[in-house]
Amino acid sequence: MLLKTCRCGKLIPQSIKMCGECEQRQQSRYVVYNNTRRDQRAAEFYISKEWRALRTVIMSVYGHVDIYALYILHELKTLEESDPIHHIVELEEDWEQRLNPLNLIPLKHETHSTITALYKQSNASMRATQKRLRSLIEHHFKEAGGYEKVLSDAFLVTPPLLLGENSPRKFQHTGDCRRGVRM
Repeated sequence: MLLKTCRCGKLIPQSIKMCGECEQRQQSRYVVYNNTRRDQRAAEFYISKEWRALRTVIMSVYGHVDIYALYILHELKTLEESDPIHHIVELEEDWEQRLNPLNLIPLKHETHSTITALYKQSNASMRATQKRLRSLIEHHFKEAGGYEKVLSDAFLVTPPLLLGENSPRKFQHTGDCRRGVRM
């Protein structure tokens, strides 16, 4: 049998790329999950620039806090950069909801596992959990000043029209072509 040296210095059979220890270090569980269990479109989405940018914003909108743990378990669990952002309506169920900020909630890994288990129990359990998550988001945003304030501060929705003196929208043309008529 022909041998070669692994990157760590161990002798391994030439037919394999690297030893078991190096392979474990190289592949994170997310890479394995993406390659073996997740559909290709979702895997590509989760490494896209638009998702990474939105993920960062969602973490900051919620103050890096696990909302489920805060309001349901009454525990303050701060999020790390590696913690998941959960899609309330999952990608497989409705692809169009993938970038909807009101469909996203940041969770710790333990909380995400709990919610995933509730989703898998039954359709009724999944719907009830989704409803509960939406009510948590609503409660959280009410405490923070409302959806529009929070989401416009994070630039996730268009800010309200400001018709001040320097606004380009102040003098928009209408059907009768008069200037100064507010739309």
